[in-house]
Amino acid sequence: MPPARDGHRARWFLWSLGVLLLATAGVATVLAAAGDPGEPSLEERARQALQPTRHTVVYQVTSPGSTSALITYRANGINNDKSVDNAKLPWKEEVTITAGPGAAVAQVMAAGGKAGSVSCSIRIDGRVVDKRTAKGQFTDVSCSSVVQPGAE
Repeated sequence: MPPARDGHRARWFLWSLGVLLLATAGVATVLAAAGDPGEPSLEERARQALQPTRHTVVYQVTSPGSTSALITYRANGINNDKSVDNAKLPWKEEVTITAGPGAAVAQVMAAGGKAGSVSCSIRIDGRVVDKRTAKGQFTDVSCSSVVQPGAE
């Protein structure tokens, strides 16, 4: 009597099923690693995030009074502070700063006078990112924002 071939069929089926599962897993892994062809890879996104980018920063100081005793602002986003004594109000200054590979800082500080209040604002690439008002005579106000490197 010849041996039963059912064991052979079961092994063949299990082997075929295993090969099919491995092939499916391999294709799924390749597709997941490739991602959407229209989107940048993880490495490309990380490189872009650290790429230096230039940003237009507009500082503004206003008050009911006509002058501010002192205005200090960050001119380059890193460590170059500039000051204006007895600035005529309203005061406005536009600078270009570069962020990257680390973050940059946009900051303006103003000393109010006898007017009773002083306000500041920072606009980065056309968007207001900070706006504050300090009330009272001889008060100070400060506005600041962190500027991250990356897509402009």
